[in-house]
Amino acid sequence: MVERRRLSSQRGNEVQITQINLPADIQCNTVSYSRKWGEYSSASLHAINLFTNDMKVRTVALPEGTGEYFNAYDVVLGASYAQRLTDKFSLGGQLRYLHSSLEDHSFDGASVDLGTLYQTALRSLKIGMTIQNLGPDVKYSGTFLDYREAGSNGSTTPNAEEFEGASLPVMFRLGIAFDVWEMFKLRKSTDHSGVFALEMDHPNDNKERLNIGGEYSYRKTLFVRGGGKFGYDEESFAAGLGLRFDVMGDYAMNFDYAYSHWGRLTQAADGFMDQPHRFAVSFAW
Repeated sequence: MVERRRLSSQRGNEVQITQINLPADIQCNTVSYSRKWGEYSSASLHAINLFTNDMKVRTVALPEGTGEYFNAYDVVLGASYAQRLTDKFSLGGQLRYLHSSLEDHSFDGASVDLGTLYQTALRSLKIGMTIQNLGPDVKYSGTFLDYREAGSNGSTTPNAEEFEGASLPVMFRLGIAFDVWEMFKLRKSTDHSGVFALEMDHPNDNKERLNIGGEYSYRKTLFVRGGGKFGYDEESFAAGLGLRFDVMGDYAMNFDYAYSHWGRLTQAADGFMDQPHRFAVSFAW
C-alpha cells in the first residue's frame, strides 16, 4: 500500500503525484501539496481525477453498439487543515468539492471529513478516528430513458425518468498504530524500524471491514509494506515498497509502489496496466 502520511506531523513542504490503475480501464490520478503552517499546524491542497476509457453506447435495438461512445469521470478538489492541540492530541478536517459526470449528466456537491489522533501513554501506541464523506445526497441532473418499465410492460417506448438521489458513502474509521520496537521493548537500532497498524471501517452502505498492515524500513531509505483486508467482496491483500533519497542535503525524493489483489477482478484483467497497481512520487523540502 502506498504510504499514508499524517498531516499533523508535517515537517516542511511536500508535493506528491499518484497514479492508480484499476480494472475495467479505470484510472485515478492525484496531486497534492502540503506544508507546515506555524509551529503546531499544517495545511494541504489536493486534486483527484477518476476516469474511464471510451465505452460503447448500447441500446436494446443495437446491443453491440450504435457507433457512438461515452465516458465517465469524477473530479475532486480539496483542502485540509490539521492542528496539534497538545503534544499528544491532534485534530483535523477536510473540505472537498465534488464533480461527477456520466455522458450528458452531472453532479456537483461538497463533502467534509473530520478526524482526531491521540498519542497514548502506552509507549508508542496511537489511536486515530475519522468520519468521512459527510454531505448532501448525490443526484445527477437531467433525465434518463428507463427501459425497465418498457420491458416489463412489453412496450418498446421507454419513459423519461429523473435520477434518484443516493447518500454519499459515509465511512467511520477507527485505527491504532505503534512502533514495533518500542511497543515490545526490543533492542532499538538506528538502521531498522517497523510500524504496525490496524484499522476498522464502518461504512453506511456495506458491512464492516478490517485492515491490518505493517511497514519495515531500513535506514529510512528502503521501505517494505504488506497488509491484509478482511470483510471485502474481492480485495484480500496488498503489498508494496518505497525508496527515499536525500537530494542536495535539505531535499528528499520518495518513490512508492503498491499492488492490491482484487480476486476475480484482478484475474479478469487483460494486461499489466489493468491490474490494481499504485505508483507515487513525492518531493519534500
